[in-house]
Amino acid sequence: MISTNDSAPTWFQWASDQRFLWEVISRSNCSHVGPTIGPLVTLKDRPGGSVAGSELVSVGTMLSSAQLGLLTGVLMIMFIRHKLTRLREESAESKAYNFLKQLNMAEVRRFLFVLVTFLQFAIISPILLLVFFAFRLYRATVGIILSWRHGAHFKGLLDGADVVWAIERDNSRGMINIMAYIEESANGQDSSTSAEMLLVLRKRISSRLMGAIRSHPKMFWLRKLELGYYYWSDLSDLTIEDYIRYLEYIPLESDERYIDERKLRSLMSEINNRYLLRSHTASWEILVGRQPLLDEKRNVLRFPVIFRVHHSLGDGVALLRLLLESIVDKEVPSRWKRLSNFKAMNLEYRIQQNANRFLQQRSLIEKLYQRIPTARQIYTWKRQQLQLLWTIFTAPAFFHDVSARAVDHNCIHASELSNQKVVSWIHEEEHSDTHWVEVIKRTKQQLPGARFSDAFLTALSSSLQKYLSRKTDQVPEDITVVLPTRVERESPQLKLHNKFSVALQTLPITTGIDLSDPNRMQTLMARLNDVKQHSDALRSSPDYMINYWIMNTVACLFPDNLLRKILNSAHSTMAISNLPGPQQKPQINGRELKNLSFWIPNIGQTAVGLTLLTYGGKLQLGILADRAVIASEDDAHSILAETIAEIERMGVVLKGE
Repeated sequence: MISTNDSAPTWFQWASDQRFLWEVISRSNCSHVGPTIGPLVTLKDRPGGSVAGSELVSVGTMLSSAQLGLLTGVLMIMFIRHKLTRLREESAESKAYNFLKQLNMAEVRRFLFVLVTFLQFAIISPILLLVFFAFRLYRATVGIILSWRHGAHFKGLLDGADVVWAIERDNSRGMINIMAYIEESANGQDSSTSAEMLLVLRKRISSRLMGAIRSHPKMFWLRKLELGYYYWSDLSDLTIEDYIRYLEYIPLESDERYIDERKLRSLMSEINNRYLLRSHTASWEILVGRQPLLDEKRNVLRFPVIFRVHHSLGDGVALLRLLLESIVDKEVPSRWKRLSNFKAMNLEYRIQQNANRFLQQRSLIEKLYQRIPTARQIYTWKRQQLQLLWTIFTAPAFFHDVSARAVDHNCIHASELSNQKVVSWIHEEEHSDTHWVEVIKRTKQQLPGARFSDAFLTALSSSLQKYLSRKTDQVPEDITVVLPTRVERESPQLKLHNKFSVALQTLPITTGIDLSDPNRMQTLMARLNDVKQHSDALRSSPDYMINYWIMNTVACLFPDNLLRKILNSAHSTMAISNLPGPQQKPQINGRELKNLSFWIPNIGQTAVGLTLLTYGGKLQLGILADRAVIASEDDAHSILAETIAEIERMGVVLKGE
């Protein structure tokens, strides 16, 4: 801008008369070399003479260094602010563009389907709520009647998922069987070890759990059915000798002294599904074997100890904790500590007690302050509520998908179960040089986001492919498996309850590793990624939360006959349970529990159950199957053996990586 005022003011006086800074900048003489912002003066008005070739000089020379720096800072701040605003706008446009770009028609159709099913559910929800409250009132009425009939012996109706496992059939009783070994030197007296173990178990459970004050009274209640509902009763005459007794003898040849693992498998197959005490109303028993197995390599005898527990007593985590905390070597602290006369008469002690009471009173304000939710707690609560709303929104579509899901068709999927079971197991010995758990962990680390269960299922997939190809000409591309999971963290104080949920996952059936294949690593990663995608889809869905709500809220409302029809599942082929065990082996009377393994019951028409337990850093596998689909223990054992062989091939591939 060219000044028309001969007496030029200072720059700040001039700037105060201008209307808008950017308007001034737009009118400034940008072709002029040097500072061009502000009024210009002619050379004749400039003291000190003239400069040839130029008649105008910028008054930028009139600014001091401090004023020029301030002006530069203001301009830079405005420029940066303008750029940041533009970047935010571009980022928002980019996110919206990427979302629309990634959105495909399948996702749009799925959302519309979920929306339509939810609206349909909303229309009939008044009728469903009426039915819900009617059965709730009926259940409460039954509880009042049973309490009136049985008086103090009535301990309440079964709650939540306990009812799910009480609804059982003769061909698939809800039993969890756990087996471990107690070792003894082969040079010792094998007959005294089992007798000693029997007495120790009776003494410990009697003193720790059956005293006047019972920490887990549910263990000794009987499960009964009346008026269509299951309830607990403490009217029982069972003694510790009934609960803990010897395992029956296994017939041996005249020249045999010890049993072998094959004979023990046959016995476990026979007793796995049989009734518990008092016509199957009791909840547990312990069987101590008197006939040991001989480990010739280590010259030790192995006595089996079998724990049979009904699933209505608790889930796998709770039952394993109950087993280990109730019978292992430990010092049980007393619940109440009485003050000695010395402490009561000690003046210093009483002053300290009064001081503690004062501190406790002061801490009330702190407790109130601690109840104020933090930002993290508010954020967590918000996420939980949003997850709950999303679960409610997608629940109708979930029920539709389950009802429309195709039933598996393969040779290990049963249309009807028998009452005969086969049992087998594989133990990773602690003295062996195998590292199955480490191989599985290293395998899943090769693919970001993969889980331990994904790597194991990849090995199981190839094992099932080999088994099915031997038994039939038509091997399915995939099967449906039931994956139980615990939905709540275990509390420090043991509680006997079922806090788990189940969901269905598709398991691809593919061939295993070919060590002669030059691309074996890429093939393994492709198979692992295929399993991982199905696993990710399941874990991102609300299936677990919906099933948990059904088992813990809805299942206990309906009577036995109706609930049997609702919970009858015929879709899946196999149930797979992964239970992390203790890393340190507990001891009983100074002897370690070796090779701990367990078996889950058959559910509905799911005729095969496979379990894996990491115990002491070693992998323990178990399988229980109905003879309607797997005829012998050898066939069941071959599935486990081939799974382990595939894990070892994984280790070879990783070493040659």
